[in-house]
Amino acid sequence: MKKALSLVLALILALSCVSFAAAENSERMTITVMGIDWGYGPSPNSSMEQYWEDMFDVDLDIQWVNYNDYSEKANAMIIAGAQPDVIQINKTDGAYYYPLLTKAIENGQFVDLTPYLYDGGLIENNAVLKGWPQSMWDQATYKGGIYILPRSKAEIAQQSGITVRRDLMKKYGFEEEPKTMEELKTWLIDLSKAATEGEGEKIYALDFYGNIMNNDRLNAFAVAFTGQPAWGYDENGNYEYICFDPNYLNFLNWVKDLYDAGVIDPEFALNNSETSKWKGGRSVGYLTAWYNWNQSADRVTNRIFDKVCPDTYEAWCLLPVQGDKGIVINPNSSDIDSCIAISSSCSEEKIQKILEVFCATEEKYPGYNDILSFGVEGLHFYFDENGTRQKTDEQKAANTAGYVGDWNQIFLKVDADQITSKFMRAGASRASDEAIQRAQDIKAVLQDYLSTSGIAYSNQNLQSETYNTSWANLTSDVNAMATMYVMGEITADDWTAFVKDIVESSDYQAILAEYAASAK
Repeated sequence: MKKALSLVLALILALSCVSFAAAENSERMTITVMGIDWGYGPSPNSSMEQYWEDMFDVDLDIQWVNYNDYSEKANAMIIAGAQPDVIQINKTDGAYYYPLLTKAIENGQFVDLTPYLYDGGLIENNAVLKGWPQSMWDQATYKGGIYILPRSKAEIAQQSGITVRRDLMKKYGFEEEPKTMEELKTWLIDLSKAATEGEGEKIYALDFYGNIMNNDRLNAFAVAFTGQPAWGYDENGNYEYICFDPNYLNFLNWVKDLYDAGVIDPEFALNNSETSKWKGGRSVGYLTAWYNWNQSADRVTNRIFDKVCPDTYEAWCLLPVQGDKGIVINPNSSDIDSCIAISSSCSEEKIQKILEVFCATEEKYPGYNDILSFGVEGLHFYFDENGTRQKTDEQKAANTAGYVGDWNQIFLKVDADQITSKFMRAGASRASDEAIQRAQDIKAVLQDYLSTSGIAYSNQNLQSETYNTSWANLTSDVNAMATMYVMGEITADDWTAFVKDIVESSDYQAILAEYAASAK
């Protein structure tokens, strides 16, 4: 089996080298690139690729690798030291700086971009890069060097929105919004029961199913009780996993009260996504991205709810409520939405050209932003008599072949602005003024809390060999125990004793020590 795997990797590398070497005879500088194909099947040397090449006066020898195979192929090339000039870095276990990549960095395979960004003035002179806060660059730093180049700053604290059915709030007299986690629990229970009786069918409190831990539909609630994301610090300043914080039990009690009241799916652990589906009208609300309730003002053009639901259903989002240790918020594990790395095999001249091409902006290349989003007029779309972009069948095919709209994962793009892109669309798809104002208010609260609290993942870009080898086994029973507690099958003392055994284990203590050493 190992022999077969070796042969497969050898074939991958051989084919890659042939592909990347094919364009080296061109008069233009050739930059070899590998990026992720998210299932669209882009074609080599497409009209979009050629347009970029002419714009930047360079040959782009690009391999778009299907996402199912990307990590395996990228890692095989990195292991062999055969990575292309520019390679998109895919997250592994939630981190861009994953062990195999950091080992390659320590072996000198990738360029430390720090001097180019600061001494070379790239940040200072780039309209997009200069707008990023220091925290963005901290997230891109490993052992004092910046080896990954972010492509955009993601929207803040994405999974932090308590989205609700406002039509039910109005119908059953629950328009006074809760301000604390205790008030929210009571509000959800009482509105769920009132709606169930009034609608003649079960309306759950929350659209929730699956695991209790590491579940975007609960995580921000847990943060409100613990004051930390998945990894934070305990009262002594030591690294701490959220489930092992003593205050996590208060969060479990909050969920248990909902379960005991019969307002969350009693079989949530079976991972049934339909029972309490909010978009199907089966729940009062759910925890999701704070900008994903962008219902159009007419409730029809952009529906939000399933087509079978009546147009009277109205989406709304509560302001973040206050918990024991903070507000309902889930800070991003990384604000970097995608990134690239540059091979150290590149000459100084090529590194400079790569930075020019892959850090382009609208200011230097007028029309760049629209091309990045929509392609080229005449090739990939046309404007109808109303000034709306349309596509012929031929242009639709050119869009697919050219991967139009997805080059932004390797090229620089403007930062995400979900309020503008989702709530303030032109025409009938625009949300109501009231909804736009609420979205702006939510973002302001989240931004202020991120700034004043400093909440962030404490283990960001830190390495622990024990974590890599032992974490899955160490925490294999945590979710099962949390579920059993919520269902009343174990006591608080049972949970506390279970956590104590893990926290005092040699593996957990080794992880904390290795994180501390990695941070130095």
